[in-house]
Amino acid sequence: MNERAAAVPISSGFSMSNDAVSQEADSLGKDIARRDIDMMMWSMRLCSIRRYFHQRFWEKETSEAEFAEKIEPLPRLESVAEHSWHVADTVLLLVGHFPELDASRCTLMAILHDKMEILIGDYNPVGRDGTGRSTHAFNTQSMLSKSAKEQAAIVNYLSRLRPDVREGQAKTLYDLLEGSCAEARFVKAVDKLQALAFVVAKKRGELMDKHLEFTLAYSEKVVIYFPGLTAHYSELRSRLLLQVARRRACGVAEIEKLLGNTQLTLGFRGLSTK
Repeated sequence: MNERAAAVPISSGFSMSNDAVSQEADSLGKDIARRDIDMMMWSMRLCSIRRYFHQRFWEKETSEAEFAEKIEPLPRLESVAEHSWHVADTVLLLVGHFPELDASRCTLMAILHDKMEILIGDYNPVGRDGTGRSTHAFNTQSMLSKSAKEQAAIVNYLSRLRPDVREGQAKTLYDLLEGSCAEARFVKAVDKLQALAFVVAKKRGELMDKHLEFTLAYSEKVVIYFPGLTAHYSELRSRLLLQVARRRACGVAEIEKLLGNTQLTLGFRGLSTK
């Protein structure tokens, strides 16, 4: 099957259109985006390369790791550290498309963006019902609550740093939390892009309808945070829908018809992009 899902940009009203390709996608170019996504997916293989594996004095740990891989095939559920590395690596891959951005600052933000999760953990965006309506994904109150806890975590984290390091990282962390500069919004977009890439790599198209609906709605934040990444988002979205169609032995058009506009009811009308 050579069928590819249509590239789907977001309009100014945050609704999806299957009939037109956005100016952002056109300006960057589908072919460039496709090559970038190929490289992004290829780079994710690094998480399967283990340190100390089959080395002398590490025989017991090697045996345990091999047993674990039989239970959880690669790619395994990624750690926050692995995710942060992938975000930083993707920033390095994509930031050159946007000369107006400070590449070094973007990279620093990517490295630090989830470090506060040492203190507050990795928040679940899906929620118990699988829609994200009650979580920080789509619920304004939950979003504000999460932000407050992140601010407290930043204060805690900064207190552990020596003063000369603290000053530089403080501005970086607060700018990122608030999305107050183009670099912060770019990194936030790449964060969501990487999450979508992991779904593609791990699930291989095996998604329940509700999970697919949530994933499509939540990943739209890529183009809300940073419209310049529309072509990359469209390419990954296309790959996801094609995987799902192949898994279900149907056409992409059938998946699109099944979804209809369901994901739009979970969308971003009236929500902050912070």
